Amino acid sequence: MVEKLEELKQALINGKKEEAEELTKKALEEGISGKRLISEVILPASKVVGDRYEHGEFFLSELIQYGDTLESIMVPIMDHLKKEIGDKREERVGRILLATVKGDLHDIGKNIVRLFLEGNGFEVDDLGVDVPASEIIDKAVNTDADVIALSCLMSVTRDGVKEVIEELNKRGLRSNFAVLVGGRSTNEKWAKQIGADKWAPDAIKAVEAAFSLIKQQS
Repeated sequence: MVEKLEELKQALINGKKEEAEELTKKALEEGISGKRLISEVILPASKVVGDRYEHGEFFLSELIQYGDTLESIMVPIMDHLKKEIGDKREERVGRILLATVKGDLHDIGKNIVRLFLEGNGFEVDDLGVDVPASEIIDKAVNTDADVIALSCLMSVTRDGVKEVIEELNKRGLRSNFAVLVGGRSTNEKWAKQIGADKWAPDAIKAVEAAFSLIKQQS
């Protein structure tokens, strides 16, 4: 089974769409969970592709192939993940405003986080990708969000996260919202430096962080 997962990972990295689709279908039919495919295939493959791009080993054409392949296999994986997670709580435990910051067009990681949050009882307002700080804050105010969760994949767009926190401070709203950040280009040290309340390396940790932030607010 491990060999099949590695085979799928390599097909994804190399943008072999048809092969990746077939391997994904077989894996799900054989009982491999969506969570396992994400943790052992999707996330490691994304890191490899990101590293290769940053080091000049991959170019735009490879990124496009990878993105197209990833999008195609995420459809069945997400369907399975929804069934696996279910709705574990009858009562809503908090409201999250979720967005990928301005300049960043990546949403796979954000979408996975949304599913995990919703499956654990949170109401999630997903603004999508490339969202300006002002729009994020306006929406958080209008929806009375408890937590603003920000995704950022590329290092060149990390300023988009800082802008949200800076804008909250300018408006005198910083104490109104907890700020949770995550994404490949982020880390815990950086998150603390810019004034975020929590950092999460993956969807599971994002749920844990959200619960912790809600508890601190109550």
